[in-house]
Amino acid sequence: MRMSQMSSLMQGDCLELMKDISDGSVDMVITDPPYGMGFQSNWSKSGPRYDKIKQDDKIDSRWIAQAFRVLKIGGGLVSFCDWRTSGVWREQIEVAGFDLKSQVVWNRLHHGMGDLKGAFAPMHDIIWYATKGRRVFANGRPKSVIECKRPSPSDDHGHPTCKPVALMETLIKSISDGSDGIILDPFMGSGSTGVAAKNLNRDFIGIEIDEVYFNIAKERINAVEA
Repeated sequence: MRMSQMSSLMQGDCLELMKDISDGSVDMVITDPPYGMGFQSNWSKSGPRYDKIKQDDKIDSRWIAQAFRVLKIGGGLVSFCDWRTSGVWREQIEVAGFDLKSQVVWNRLHHGMGDLKGAFAPMHDIIWYATKGRRVFANGRPKSVIECKRPSPSDDHGHPTCKPVALMETLIKSISDGSDGIILDPFMGSGSTGVAAKNLNRDFIGIEIDEVYFNIAKERINAVEA
């Protein structure tokens, strides 16, 4: 029997570690996977501030089939992606068997960099929401645009794509079906999804391949549990 408000944090490759998660045991998969872009953030004259995201050299969607397996019937998937690769991720989510329900836009309230003279200043991320069977919102119908300020460099826990805890809490509450089951993040990063889950008294499973980020996430989540 599942105990309430527990966390299981694992460091390693999610494709291997997810094999140990039972079929149909997870309520939500909420994650920000590598987009397959070779992303490296905050270049300056003295060089990059952050290392490249691990496993981001090419799109690898194999985790989606594992997510489908571990989700219960009626489970929900929330997956961030970049606009340039969003079509590929949408296709792979549907190929895995999910019912694609919505595209959600996160308005970061602050623009990023890029081509400063020839492209629109990027202020948003794209999120795909899909389900394994029918899922009914317990807290009313959420809007498809979420406004939430992105973390500042002093509050990003050393991670180049750190998501704000408030955003992850909003996503959890938005797609809740009232069952309060386990939340899984197979690309945990610095642990924002886990912190949000703990703040909302939800059980959480987090997986992260990068040992440095895993330790940061573990410290943040353990601090909430303490």
